[in-house]
Amino acid sequence: MNMCRRNAGVCSVNGLLYVVGGDDGSCNLASVEFYNPVTDKWALLPTNMSTGRSYAGKAWAEHVQPSI
Repeated sequence: MNMCRRNAGVCSVNGLLYVVGGDDGSCNLASVEFYNPVTDKWALLPTNMSTGRSYAGKAWAEHVQPSI
């Protein structure tokens, strides 16, 4: 990882592992990193969240159809 963090949200999407927010021991982080197991490399997303978050929940939905 590029940044030391704890209490981050983690999810896997399309073969990449995303680490969202968390904290560095003094403040909440707004950055998002992802790990590519094919290249064995971590990278930061080019944009941050507008607000740092710790203990964030996360979900990924694709082809969601609402039911009534």
